[in-house]
Amino acid sequence: MKTKKIVVGLFISAILISGCTSNFVRPEGSMSYTSGGALSGAAAGALAGQLIGGNTKGTLIGTAAGALIGTAIGAHLQQQENEFRNILYNSGVEIINTGSSILLNIPEGLTFNLNSSSLKPQFIKHLDGIATVLNNYPKSNVIVTGHTDSTGSREYNMTLSQKRALTVGNYLVSRGVAPNRFSIVGKGPDMPIASNSTLEGRKANRRVTIEVLP
Repeated sequence: MKTKKIVVGLFISAILISGCTSNFVRPEGSMSYTSGGALSGAAAGALAGQLIGGNTKGTLIGTAAGALIGTAIGAHLQQQENEFRNILYNSGVEIINTGSSILLNIPEGLTFNLNSSSLKPQFIKHLDGIATVLNNYPKSNVIVTGHTDSTGSREYNMTLSQKRALTVGNYLVSRGVAPNRFSIVGKGPDMPIASNSTLEGRKANRRVTIEVLP
């Protein structure tokens, strides 16, 4: 029985960790980290308990263990979000609780000039703050994604979005964030959050996002 419990715990951890590496698409509302983590952890634990124990008791044990793990992960993310909100207050960076990750949405106007991948000097202090929080939580993984509007060629936009994501990622690494925590992605115009038919929509689509996962 002890061996089974240990295996269940390891199996739950593997499910939760693998579930946290999926790319975020677009928030449409979310629940708190702790409730979301508890629900996903309970589901993963129930599956593990049933597969390993093969009975109701095993399922209940797995559900309880998974809920505890998920709640702990959720509380960890909530602490990080609170620190991001304190450091980035009034910065123009949008902080989104997706329920399973923290998404920092950074408009182009804060970070880059039009068609440029060189950081604006006035945004450096905010990236320093982001690096500070990331260094406080060294086990979190980070996905930096560049986005553009649909103006111009697809090839140009894909290259520009990749360069911008690399610029942000490289700066955070220069401030001590471990490079093996990063995934760097250029999405070009493929993930718009507004219509590209209007000036305001195109401005919204030109952005860099930093997603923090447990």
